[in-house]
Amino acid sequence: MKQLNELNLLDKKYIIFDMDGTLIDSIGVWNLTDKKLIEEYSGKCFDLETIQTERDKFLHNNESSDIYIEYCKYLIEKNNLSIKNPKELLNARWKKSGEILENEIDFKDDVASLIFRLKELGFILVLATMTTKVQLDIYSKKNKKMLSKMNIDDIFDLITDMSDVTNKKPNPEIYLKVMEYYNAKPSECLVFEDSYTGVLASNKAGIEVVNIYDKYADVDRKKINELADYSIEGYDEFLEFVNDTFKGSVKVKK
Repeated sequence: MKQLNELNLLDKKYIIFDMDGTLIDSIGVWNLTDKKLIEEYSGKCFDLETIQTERDKFLHNNESSDIYIEYCKYLIEKNNLSIKNPKELLNARWKKSGEILENEIDFKDDVASLIFRLKELGFILVLATMTTKVQLDIYSKKNKKMLSKMNIDDIFDLITDMSDVTNKKPNPEIYLKVMEYYNAKPSECLVFEDSYTGVLASNKAGIEVVNIYDKYADVDRKKINELADYSIEGYDEFLEFVNDTFKGSVKVKK
């Protein structure tokens, strides 16, 4: 892994962010949601760490475009849930998680400051996430904590989500589509990711990637450190690097 001061930010034009776990602290929501669903429809009780470990394992080994339906099928079969229709379980999952996503989720520290600074400097900002449009609408229209800091619909030049691709990360399709859209070279792009699958997707697309620390990705920390080009503990660290790089009248190359 390289040091952050080795990153040639002056040659970048497109800054691409993942959403869940990268821009926002949201991964824990799904642990709690799945725990409640399993308890409600099976009577079984699992700790949150076990639930996350099993979900991570499933996600790593499944590249279906309809990943949420496939995961609900997995939950039903593995835990012998009383609810047998994956679509019904998926709807229950959205409903149970919706209130938390709307009222409790927030951006990670210093995200808005960094995004506004990058925008000011002339970077093209892209959101490339396997999040659904339903979730994105919650973040951009209903979540007051997030809206008080910035609106993702207004700030990002392009937003791509799971409905725009056939293959989920770690397949690089979502990043390849972004580059195709802008006719961009990998060397002109920089990705921010929290997870191993995201870092791997960026790696496969040939784009340099900054890993932003998220505790829920610790299970894959060794693999992440082996693949990521750069690593930061928080966005304040990268904001300082940006300000040191773009001193005076320096602007992004057009």
